[in-house]
Amino acid sequence: MNFVEYYKAARKATAKFIFWELYWTVRFLSLKKFLNLILIFYQDHLRRSFEVRGFPVKLTIDPTANCNLHCPLCPTGQGNKGRKKGLMKLTDFKKIIDETGDFLLEVDLFNWGEPLLNKEVFKMISYTHKKKIKARISSNLNFFPSGFEKELVKSKLHHLVVSLDGISQETYSQYRVGGSLPKVLDSVKKIALEKKRQSSPFPFITWQFIVMKHNEHEVKEAKKLVKEWGFDRIVFQRNRGDMGKELFKKAKKQLKTCHFLWNQSVINWNGSVSPCCLYYDEKYDFGNAFNDGFAEVWNNQRYKEARRLVTEKKCNDKNLICWNCIKNGFPD
Repeated sequence: MNFVEYYKAARKATAKFIFWELYWTVRFLSLKKFLNLILIFYQDHLRRSFEVRGFPVKLTIDPTANCNLHCPLCPTGQGNKGRKKGLMKLTDFKKIIDETGDFLLEVDLFNWGEPLLNKEVFKMISYTHKKKIKARISSNLNFFPSGFEKELVKSKLHHLVVSLDGISQETYSQYRVGGSLPKVLDSVKKIALEKKRQSSPFPFITWQFIVMKHNEHEVKEAKKLVKEWGFDRIVFQRNRGDMGKELFKKAKKQLKTCHFLWNQSVINWNGSVSPCCLYYDEKYDFGNAFNDGFAEVWNNQRYKEARRLVTEKKCNDKNLICWNCIKNGFPD
C-alpha cells in the first residue's frame, strides 16, 4: 500500500467512524438527553455554575481496577497502592445507570483496569444498550477466553478500542509487559468473524497504537495491516508519560480551562467518584456514589469548590487535586 492508497483508506475509515458515532448519537437521543445537554452546555460554557443542575453527558465507569499486564507507565501495572483493587458488581452498576441513564449520551467502561476481567461486563454493556447509551471499552485483549467473542458481539458494544503498540512480539511486549501479540490478533479475528456470524455491526473496532521511540519504526507497516488484521481503523496516540502523575507535572500541551467538572465524571469499581480520569490516588476522590447516590456527590462541597477554583482560581479547600491544574496548566 503506497501513501496515496493509505491516505484514501484512512479518510474512508475516519468518515465511517464519524458516521457511526453520529448515527448512534442521534438514534439514541431523547428529549431528556437533549435538554440536559443544552443545560449542561449553558452552565459549562456560559454561566460556569458552581452547583450544576442536570447530570453529566458522559460517565467513565470502571468495572475493575485489576489488570493482567504490567505496563511500566501505568500505576496499576506499577503495583501502585493508591487505589483499592476489586470488581464492580452488576447490581451497583445498574444503580448508577438507573440514576443517570436518562441523561447520558455515552459511557466509557474502562479506566485503571482491564474491563474484560470482570465477567459481568457483558451484562453491563447490554444494560447500557437497552438504556440507549453508547458504550465504549478499551482493552488489551490478552484475557479473552473461548466464547467471549459471542458475548461481546451479542452485548452490542458500541466501540471497542484495542491497545496494540507494535506489529512484532518483541516491540509490542516492551511496553505491554506480559502481553502476547498472537493472543491479541487471535481475539480480534474471533470478534470480526463473530460479527459476520451474528450479522451484527457491533462493535466498531479501533486499533490504538501509542507511538514511542521503541516502536515508531513499525508505524508505516502498521498502517498497511489494519484491514488484514480485522480492524475498522487505526489511530496513533502520543505517549503522555507516567499515567496517574500527569496532573503533578507541568502540562506539555495545555487547554485554557477544564470542562470535565461540568460535563463528565468518573466512577470507580467501588463507587468512589473522581472528578477526572488523570490521577490515580483514591485519597483525592470527591465522594462515593454507591453510598450517597451520584446526584449527591455531583454537587457536594468538594465538587462546588473545585468548580469555583477552576473559574476564579481560588477556593477554600487547599487539598483539592484541581490545584495542580491551576499550577501546572490544564493538560490536553
